[in-house]
Amino acid sequence: MEQPNKPQVRNPPKPGKMNYACESCRISKVKCQPSPQPGICKRCSEFKRECIFRTGPRTRRPKGSLSDPEVPPPTSGPSKTFSIDFTMPADEDLHDTFDDLREKHERFIDNLMPPSEDELDDGAAITSPSANQTFSFNDMSMPTPSLTAGSTISASSRPVSSLGIKPQFNLDSAAKLLESFRSMLPYCSCVVLPDDADVRSMARSTPFVLLAILAVTSCSSSLQGHSLYDEEFRKILGLKFVAGGERSLELLQGLIIYCSWYPFHLRPKNRQMVQYLRMGVDIIHDLELDEETGIDFAALPPERKAIKLQGIRAYLSCFYNISMSCWAWSKPYVLKYTSWMAKCCDILEQHSDLEQDHILAWLIRMQYILNEFEEIHRSFKKPDTSTNEHHRKFILMGLETQLRDFQSRIPSHLSTKPSILMASLATDAYILTAPMMQTFHPRSNDAMIHLIDAAKLHGATYTVRAFFDYVTSISAEEIGYFCSPDIGRLILTIILAYRLSFPIAGCPGYDCVQGRKVLDFGTVLTQLSTIDGDNGDVEGRDSTEGNGGKSKKVDVVTALKVVLGSLKAKFDKKSADLEAAAAAEESGKKARKCPMFDGSLDQYLPLWEGQQGNMNFAGSSSLSGSSSAAMPSNSAVSPAAGTAEFAKPVVFHDLWATMTMGWATDTDMDMSLQQIDMAGFGEADQYVDFMGSRD
Repeated sequence: MEQPNKPQVRNPPKPGKMNYACESCRISKVKCQPSPQPGICKRCSEFKRECIFRTGPRTRRPKGSLSDPEVPPPTSGPSKTFSIDFTMPADEDLHDTFDDLREKHERFIDNLMPPSEDELDDGAAITSPSANQTFSFNDMSMPTPSLTAGSTISASSRPVSSLGIKPQFNLDSAAKLLESFRSMLPYCSCVVLPDDADVRSMARSTPFVLLAILAVTSCSSSLQGHSLYDEEFRKILGLKFVAGGERSLELLQGLIIYCSWYPFHLRPKNRQMVQYLRMGVDIIHDLELDEETGIDFAALPPERKAIKLQGIRAYLSCFYNISMSCWAWSKPYVLKYTSWMAKCCDILEQHSDLEQDHILAWLIRMQYILNEFEEIHRSFKKPDTSTNEHHRKFILMGLETQLRDFQSRIPSHLSTKPSILMASLATDAYILTAPMMQTFHPRSNDAMIHLIDAAKLHGATYTVRAFFDYVTSISAEEIGYFCSPDIGRLILTIILAYRLSFPIAGCPGYDCVQGRKVLDFGTVLTQLSTIDGDNGDVEGRDSTEGNGGKSKKVDVVTALKVVLGSLKAKFDKKSADLEAAAAAEESGKKARKCPMFDGSLDQYLPLWEGQQGNMNFAGSSSLSGSSSAAMPSNSAVSPAAGTAEFAKPVVFHDLWATMTMGWATDTDMDMSLQQIDMAGFGEADQYVDFMGSRD
C-alpha cells in the first residue's frame, strides 16, 4: 500500500560562521555566536543591543617586549552607547476622577442651551475652580500634549522602559545616520534640524523624531543590519498612539519621517504605510492643524512663529505623502486640498527662510493639480448628470492652464531641484496619458479608454524620455535620498514607459515602433539596473563581514536595482516576442505578393543570364516539376532533342504551358503561334494573341 506523499519540510538555513566578534561581545570577552536574524549576533539580539562590527581600526599591540614600561596600554576599542527614554501618560485612577468627570458633563449639558437671566444671576454667585476652562470630548481621554516639542511629557507619566528591555544604540553609528539624514531632508521638508542638533540633544528633546530618523536612515543604508531601530519605532508608536492615546506634533513628525523614507515600495502589498498615514491624518484632525486660524504671523514673536511653522510644515508634508499614495493606487483622497492649505503654502514662502520649505510649497501646488486631474478622469467612470463630458474637458483645460502658470512662477534656482523637476515632468506625462499611468492596467470596457489619444501618447514619449534622462544622470547616492513620493513617480513613469513600448489595444492608432525608438526603454533599464556608486557606510558593509562573507551592500538602491534588472529581463523577452511576431507578419505579407518580389523566383535568375544548361528543371521548383509531370508521354519531340537547339518546340496539353515553358531559353522570344504545332488544340483563332505576334 502506497503512502501519501508528504510535503518535504525544509530545514532552516544554518547561520553563518562569525569570523569577527562584535564590539559588545569583544568587550565582554565572550564568544560571538550568529543568530537566525542576519546582521546581528545572538547575544545582541537577546539583550536588544545594536550589533556593531569594527566601527574603527583596532589598536594592535606594538612589537617589542611586553615588560617595557614605556609602552602605553592599548586604548579601548568599543565606542559609546546611548539609549532613548520615552514616557507615556500614567493610568488614572477612575475613583479619583469621578468628580471631575461629573463636572465636565454638567458644564457640557449647560452649554447645550443658552442660559436665562435668572440662571446667569445664580451662576455668578457660584464659581468653580475650573469654570473658565473650555470643554471638549478630548478632555475625557488621556491628556493631549501641546504643539511644543518639550511638552510631550505630561505631568503624570511613566517610563516606557518598564514595559521591556531598553535597547542600547551605538552613538557613533547614530551620529553618522543623523548626518546622512540632513541630505535626505530637502526631498520632503517635514521637520527642521538645527545646525547644532546632535544625537544626545535630540534624545532629550524629541526622542521619537530621533528614533524615526535613525530607523529610516539605517534601512536606507542596510536593509538587514539595523532592524533594532525599526523594531523600537514600531513598539513605541503602538504604545504611544494606541495604548497611551497620545496626539502630539512630535508623534506626527515621526510618522511622516517614517512614511517618507521607509522602503515600503520594496513590499508594495504591505499596507502598513497606509495605516501609518491614516494615523497621521487622525493626529492632524485632533490637533486641528487643518482648520484655518486668523493669526497674523508677522506680529508673532520668533518662538511662537517657529511653533506655528512646525505645524504647517507637518500638515503639508502629510498631505503630500498621502496624496501620492492615493494617486499611485487609485484610492480616494482622505485629505483634501483646501483654501487653508493654499494659504499655508503662501505662509511658508513668506515667513520661512529655508529653501526646503519653498520646495515643499511648490510640490504641494503641483500635487493639487495632479489630484484634480485624477479625480476628473475618475469621474468618467461614473455617470454624472450634473457635469457632461464637454464640461469636464473645459475643467481639464483650466487645470492644465493653472499648471503651466505654476511652472512658470517657480524660481529658477528651485525649478532644477530633483523633486520639483521630476514632479513637473511626471505631471506633464500624466496629463497626456492619464489612463495609462497607473498601477492597474485599464480594461477594455473601461470608460476612460476613449480618453487615450494616439497623438498625446506620442508626445508623452518625449516627456518620459526627458524624465529618464534626468534620473539616469544623477548618482546612486542621490537616488538613495529619494522620498516615497519621488520613488512613486519613478515607478509609475517606468510602468508608463513599459506600456508605451508595446502595442496598446485601446489605441490602435498608436505607433509603438516610433515610441520604442524615442524611449529606448531597454537602454534606460540597463542604466538604472547597473547604477554605479557607493552610498553605503561602514555599518552597512560590516554587517556582512561578521558572517565571514565578502563585503556586499544590501541597501535600498541595490534592492531597487535588482527589481529593475528583473523587469529588464521581462522587457527583453517581450520585445523579442514582439519582433518575432512582426517578422512573421512581414513574411506573410511577402508571401502574398508577386513571386518576383517575395524571393521565390530567385533560383531562376541565372536562366536570364544564359546559364539554363546548368539548371535542372525536374526537381528545382514546383513549377518545373508540375510542367514536366504535365508533359505527355507521346510528345512530338525532335530526334535531335539532346543537341543545344530544339528542332521543334515542345507541345503540352494546353496553350499556356506550351507558351511559358520556353521563356528562359536562348530561342527567339518573339516566337509566333505559327511556330507551334496546333494539332490537337482546335482552331488557333479561338486563342488570344498573348504575345502580340499577329496583326
